[in-house]
Amino acid sequence: MAQGNGGGAPTPLPQLGARATATLYLPQRQATTASTADPTPNHPTSIEDGAGGSSSFTPTPSASPTVVGSSSDTGNKRGRKTTSDVWNDFEQLYKQVNGKKVRYAAKCHYCKSQLTAKGGTGHLHRHRIACASKADRASRPQSLLQFNGDGSVRSWDYNAATARTEMCRLIATLDLPLGFGGHPAFERYIRRSHNPRFRSVCRQTTTRDLVKFFKQRRTVLIDLLQSSVSSVALTSDIWSGNAKEDYISVVAHFVNVDWLLEKRVIGMRLIDVSHSGSNIAERVATVVEEFKLIDKVFSVTLDNASANSNAMNILAPRFSGYVGSLFLHQRCACHIINLIVKSGLKRLKPYVEDFRTAISFLNASNQRIAAYKSYCVAMDVRPRKFGLDMDVRWNSTYLMLKHVIPYKTTFSVFIQTHYQQVMGQTLLTQAHWEIGEKILTFLELFYDSTVALSGIYYPTSPLMLHHIIEIASHLSNYENDILLRDIVVPMKSKFLKY
Repeated sequence: MAQGNGGGAPTPLPQLGARATATLYLPQRQATTASTADPTPNHPTSIEDGAGGSSSFTPTPSASPTVVGSSSDTGNKRGRKTTSDVWNDFEQLYKQVNGKKVRYAAKCHYCKSQLTAKGGTGHLHRHRIACASKADRASRPQSLLQFNGDGSVRSWDYNAATARTEMCRLIATLDLPLGFGGHPAFERYIRRSHNPRFRSVCRQTTTRDLVKFFKQRRTVLIDLLQSSVSSVALTSDIWSGNAKEDYISVVAHFVNVDWLLEKRVIGMRLIDVSHSGSNIAERVATVVEEFKLIDKVFSVTLDNASANSNAMNILAPRFSGYVGSLFLHQRCACHIINLIVKSGLKRLKPYVEDFRTAISFLNASNQRIAAYKSYCVAMDVRPRKFGLDMDVRWNSTYLMLKHVIPYKTTFSVFIQTHYQQVMGQTLLTQAHWEIGEKILTFLELFYDSTVALSGIYYPTSPLMLHHIIEIASHLSNYENDILLRDIVVPMKSKFLKY
């Protein structure tokens, strides 16, 4: 006899053999137990005896039965339903173990984290409380949307990896310090203004991210040049950094699949040896080989220097696979214009030097700058500051004169008054201003040609012939000018040389 727990009469069981297997039917203890009972409790159940025979019986209909030790158990040893409310925020994950369906993990609906689910649910409660993703979604009044490439819309989710990649792009584009993204002020700005879930990273992490990002972009560029580009035009030059170190750059210009002109800096190598032709050729060839462009070089444009000519004599046999070596070496047109203009400005050095001295005198004292500003305001002229030119760049000399000539009235009076009091002599005379205005008008064409031929996102080769004709005509017109005759003659000789 089996005793019931509900206070009713015990339910008689049929006689079974010693080796029989049976399913026991117990009366329902509470109303909530009915949900875990066999879904077909009123159907007869077969019981096999030891002899292989079978008999059937119908359980007492007054109570809902509960299955104990059923083979359809889903990982819960007692075969009962999970009653904790923590499962409202987790997905139960199951796997087959020895033919049984066993729960092995729980997956958070919000942050998609997987936690073990073989034991209790205390750790799941703690995760649900601390889950930042759930708290963020609960406080967000409306989901953020993001457009796909095809115009469809999807929900936007914060991605820390994407934020770190874009930080690398920002630092590289604006030349910012590596610790910019980890500064507390920047982190406070992003959290309060854009994304409260933003997490900053330290300078060391940003450095590693930059190296990783550079390698990824380099690989993508190599694949692009190999698969979608048939030829490239190279330019190279040497420049000095603030640390007194010389670097040689190699830039590739090409037309993409959309017929747009693009440029990419494919090499920036330290050249800590003499700038000889062999050293230049070695570094340029190394960069071209790394990007697998040996058979795709259309032209190489360099400054008009003897070392560059020697370098091209070494590189021409290696780069001549695409168009040969006849037109492979191209001399920079802007550098030739620079040599032409500098040959003429040597004759005007005393006049230009006086303008430099006047501007240096004004900028040497904050009191003089304030006094000149007050004088301009009194004369109803908008005040401005003047910068010095660079001796190696003639276009900076042109811009210096272009900025100071319109302030002839105020600047000359101020310099004459203050410079004479300090030095006891007059610095800028009427002849200085007349020659300065004449030089400014004469150099305007050369400056415009340099700007036009320095373009990188449009073809400049078709413009070259037009500017050569304009410069030749311009020199011929000023050849008989009384003030500029001495500078036009050497400039025209240099022009005919190239």
